[in-house]
Amino acid sequence: MNYFLFLNHPKGEEIYQLSLDKERLVRNYFNSIDTLKCEVVIKGKKYNAIVDYKIFEKLCNFDCFNCVNDCCADSPSFLQEKTKKFVMKNIEYFNRDTKNIDIAEELGYSKEELLDEFEKENKREIISEIEEETEMCFYAYRTKDRKTLCSIHSMCLNKKMSQNDIWNYKPLVCSLWPMEIISEKDESLIYITLPDDFTNGFTIENYYEIPCINKEMIESSLFRRKNPNGFVEENYVPFIEAYKTTIISIFGKTFYEMIKNKILD
Repeated sequence: MNYFLFLNHPKGEEIYQLSLDKERLVRNYFNSIDTLKCEVVIKGKKYNAIVDYKIFEKLCNFDCFNCVNDCCADSPSFLQEKTKKFVMKNIEYFNRDTKNIDIAEELGYSKEELLDEFEKENKREIISEIEEETEMCFYAYRTKDRKTLCSIHSMCLNKKMSQNDIWNYKPLVCSLWPMEIISEKDESLIYITLPDDFTNGFTIENYYEIPCINKEMIESSLFRRKNPNGFVEENYVPFIEAYKTTIISIFGKTFYEMIKNKILD
């Protein structure tokens, strides 16, 4: 089995391939719960899916503008050609947010060397070194008040692009985070779920230790010391509603309505 959303990860199989133990946990979990079997279309391709639909009721609050957690630790995907062209066309804005060209030059590389590597992506030596130095994804940046944002998303918003255009430019894994999709190796079947106490044994990361998908975190004094603002309890809503626009944009309105109707049954 593979972590479907990470199939395009720069580090390849070492990231996207599940261990046999985790694969066993996935199968046991999906055999023990109520599921929705359906067909989904992702990026124009049809897949047979088994959906952990009840988990879409999970209360979430994606309060990114009040969060100081260190998200986006490295690049989870190669970029599409059109996204690379978009970044290159707006390279000054990209560097203003990320400082990547400036950092590369401080590390002893030229702007031309960095951009050549970025465009070709046949190697990622400079990009990887920048990610190690910054402990962030090459495309992420922090604002003055330490919020972690995506430079690609920010540039799209500055260009007044529609939500659909933004999802088409950003890597799929970033747009759907924290959703987890696991596939059979031949992609004959995909399994869709979210991180929680029961799925953390096999999800690619322990996302359940962050407040946006774990409401219990906001009750911690330690959390409130780091995050004094935001994450208000009454702003937590079911994931199916918090991600309504994203789900419809990527999977289609039929998929959204199937899950919502199944939850209401």
